[in-house]
Amino acid sequence: MTDSSPPLASAAALARLGRRIRCLVLLYILVLALGLGATTLLWPRLLLQQPALAVLGLDTGSLTVLGRVAALIALGVPALPILWAAGESLALCRLMAVGQVFTPEVPRHLRRMGAALVAAGLMQPLGGALLSLAVSSFASSGPRRVAVALSSDSVGVAVIGAVLIAIAAAAREAVRLADENARFI
Repeated sequence: MTDSSPPLASAAALARLGRRIRCLVLLYILVLALGLGATTLLWPRLLLQQPALAVLGLDTGSLTVLGRVAALIALGVPALPILWAAGESLALCRLMAVGQVFTPEVPRHLRRMGAALVAAGLMQPLGGALLSLAVSSFASSGPRRVAVALSSDSVGVAVIGAVLIAIAAAAREAVRLADENARFI
């Protein structure tokens, strides 16, 4: 494969963009982790803002430490694919920072990020069901309840993931054609 790096000025602009997006993604990961911990371990009353719990009328303030940890795990289930997608975006930012945007690694990371977002969209209702089961098990003496919250957000995340998978396929083909053309020259 020949040198497929962009011209110097655009390479510098891509490197700056990659570093800026990397900072944004790292900030997102930090906020996600702090938010998960804060809403479950420190201020469990904030759990009532979760769609799966909003209609159940449970007292989340009475959650024991074990109940808070169970809520954290339940919220962590749909967060794991999002963290996977964030990790793949960090890999893309690293490639941008070193000017490797037209390499076979880029479509691979895009495809993985898309798959992670599709998984996240599918896991969000499951996470809500697990959260309602965990909180109703630990916060009340009544029966355990399971609530499934479906939203356009989870569908939107899955659709964006599917679009990224399609973009990855197009990028993979573009890299293949660029390699093929470079051999002729």
